[in-house]
Amino acid sequence: MAKFQPLHKFVDSRGWSINDIYNIVKQDMRVPDAPTNDDCKSPYDYQINYSVLYPGVIKAWHRHKFQDDYFCILNGMAQVGVYSEENGAEKFFIGEHNPGIVHIKAGEWHGLTCVGNQPCGLLYFVTKEYAPHNPDEERASYPSFVGPQWWKPENK
Repeated sequence: MAKFQPLHKFVDSRGWSINDIYNIVKQDMRVPDAPTNDDCKSPYDYQINYSVLYPGVIKAWHRHKFQDDYFCILNGMAQVGVYSEENGAEKFFIGEHNPGIVHIKAGEWHGLTCVGNQPCGLLYFVTKEYAPHNPDEERASYPSFVGPQWWKPENK
């Protein structure tokens, strides 16, 4: 029998997100917990989230010590930024007109901004469940590493 499970929204001035999609799936799974270590993560640690970002907002920078992120823009367009000491700053333009997934590895600084005049919708998969009281997150301001102009789209 199918069932409907309501989701809870988190809303602030930057946009909104739904952070517990995978948690609901896990509740319905009938798979026993698997032992975990650094090489083998349990699927019970993963999380799928959806977030809407408003135009003009730069949501950057942050990084995770233990978590990989996979970003996919479902509607609208976004500029995703990834920064590491090894590769410097990288830009990825993804969304409904350039569909794809950006894999951000643990330890890489990352963020995004909406491109255009419409909000963009970000579906993202993370390899570690978010713990609000002890987040695996370090933050830096958006001009860090690149300067404020870096986040503006190029006109070529």
